[in-house]
Amino acid sequence: MTSNRFFCSGGVIRQCLTQHGWIGLLYLAGLLFTVPLPLFVSIGDEQPQVVLKSLFDSTNSGNELQKLILMTVPVLAGVMLLRFVQRQGPSDLYHSLPLRREHLLTAHFISGLILLLVPVWLTAGVTAWVNTSIELPYIFHINDIGSWALVVSVLTIFLFTFTVFVGTCVGQSLLQAVVVYVLLLLPQFLFMMMGRFLERNLYGYVRVRETVVQYINGSEFRSNNNVWENLSPFVRIVENLPQRAFSYIELLAYLGISLLFVALSYGLYRKRLVEKATQAIAFPFLQPLFKAGVILCAMLVLGDYFYNPGTRGVNWSIFGYTLGAILGYIVVEMVIRKTWQIVRVRALVEMVVYGVIMGLVLYIPISGWLGYEGRIPTAHSVEKVYVGQEEPLGGDAQTEAYYSQDRAYIASVLNLHRELVRAHAAGEKTLSKNLAVESAVIVYRLDDGSTMTRRYTFPEKPFQTELTKVMEAEPYKTVRYKLDKLQGRAETINIQSVDDNERRVVLSEPKEIHEFEAVLKEEVLNMSYSEMQSDRYPLGSVSVTNKESSFTNEPKWNRELSFNWPASYHKLTEWLEQKGYADKVIIDSKDIFSIRAVPIITEELEPYQPNQYIEDYKLFRSIQQKHKATTITDQKLWSTVLEKRRPYNLTPNIEKGTYMFQVKIKPLYSSDAHTGYYLLTPKDMTPELAKALPAIP
Repeated sequence: MTSNRFFCSGGVIRQCLTQHGWIGLLYLAGLLFTVPLPLFVSIGDEQPQVVLKSLFDSTNSGNELQKLILMTVPVLAGVMLLRFVQRQGPSDLYHSLPLRREHLLTAHFISGLILLLVPVWLTAGVTAWVNTSIELPYIFHINDIGSWALVVSVLTIFLFTFTVFVGTCVGQSLLQAVVVYVLLLLPQFLFMMMGRFLERNLYGYVRVRETVVQYINGSEFRSNNNVWENLSPFVRIVENLPQRAFSYIELLAYLGISLLFVALSYGLYRKRLVEKATQAIAFPFLQPLFKAGVILCAMLVLGDYFYNPGTRGVNWSIFGYTLGAILGYIVVEMVIRKTWQIVRVRALVEMVVYGVIMGLVLYIPISGWLGYEGRIPTAHSVEKVYVGQEEPLGGDAQTEAYYSQDRAYIASVLNLHRELVRAHAAGEKTLSKNLAVESAVIVYRLDDGSTMTRRYTFPEKPFQTELTKVMEAEPYKTVRYKLDKLQGRAETINIQSVDDNERRVVLSEPKEIHEFEAVLKEEVLNMSYSEMQSDRYPLGSVSVTNKESSFTNEPKWNRELSFNWPASYHKLTEWLEQKGYADKVIIDSKDIFSIRAVPIITEELEPYQPNQYIEDYKLFRSIQQKHKATTITDQKLWSTVLEKRRPYNLTPNIEKGTYMFQVKIKPLYSSDAHTGYYLLTPKDMTPELAKALPAIP
């Protein structure tokens, strides 16, 4: 009697447990199947014991299924327990009982927590019993079991209370489940879609994500600290467990938010009308927000779908946003009114109003009103700067070495930045297919502690003067070639031909490694802009493998640095010649079997497809069927071809008068010749070589 008057109804709780007890049994069976059972069935496996970081560890075969159960059963419980307010008959029955609404909701809250939390702690108890009574091939402790139970309990409470809160706002069980998952994924979705939208339409915009890199068992794991992505618990569960566990602060935050949802549920349920059962939205003031959200998401999805920089463009993108607004409004109106007959004058006016408002929501951030595109920091406000072709990864201690405080370098970067912004404002930013393209990520660390990041893709030639000053500076080369890792930590250095991996030299003597690294670093720092941008074929490639650090379990592939060995590295070539290594790597005319050439007739090529790569040998064979290949027999011309050749790279703007060469190289150990395909443009031709080749028709 006391519980009925002051707290809740024991009879309602017993009814809920009797009617929905299958949910608790389902949760218990799922957790037992995915946590202790895989540990138990592994008994007898002949394998060394493995230390588990947690019971979410990926070495547990039920890990993915465990995540699925965690994300579905609490939501299912919230939907089923709140069906008494979503269906007209049960709603009339329950609300005719001599119970206050607070009693009803409290009883259902308690019932849900019993159905969901008891299986979690029973599973924890069974797992502890299995661990203490049986010798398992996995090593974990009672603290690991307690941490797992705490995390699962908190997330279960959060998902259940959030589902109940959504259920008080909507009037249909199916819509309740859909809205729960949509809202829980909405932060990640909006962050991703708005980021894509801004990157396409806001010049210089780049999504910055602070990333922490960890190496576990030789694998690389990157955890994202972006606040918007972390607002989606589903993303945290799917992507971050077990590598990045929930912190105690996060768990307290989830508990606090759960209490907030409970309070909001009581407040809204007190105001909810019984007649709103089976209605899509239970409160009229939520309808505009629901409509705006659906329309915005539909616009982002269809606008992104119709955008394709290669084939469509801005007009089709605008069509996609318009179509998204129309379809989004039609769908949300049919859901709210539960009929497809929604055509009326008021609906048309409302659709236009919502479309204009959501269009402004998307347009204002990319308009010039906010001044984002033209914002450039002053020289005295920049403490240090980073320029590279990729974003720096936050959390990596070595990343700080890539920021430069050199004032001359900062001035050069700002000058390049100003020219890019000026050209864009003047309408000169259009990328031409006939010009080489350069990209740059610029990150400023400002004196107020903030960070300003921009990414630009632009034609190289108009900005050559500004690019030269930036790219020839030591800070830029340190970033681009990771010169900070050439610090005497090399274990081996592999020097090999780019054409034939049989021709190689491996340096392992510490003295030679030290000398080679010093010469290589000097050559890189002395490179001119034209040498950095040159597409001449290198004499060879260099792979430096550093020693494993005692602080991080860094995999071998991440300890390797790769460099080209171009002909312009005269000092490096001289050092290798003195050691007798150059002849073992460089391919010259005496290593050639034969060279044949065919002209590339651009008019005869198939229409160029940007995403389709044509194999070099297939192109040579195709051209050879139309134009007989010319065999070059003069070994002096062989040397010319090897010296002047360029890598095979078929582009739509390939220069007229270009020839494709097939070079067969003598093998050192294998029985088959190595075949390579290269290009020579008209400016690469010597008079002797041009005379030996047939004129292009």
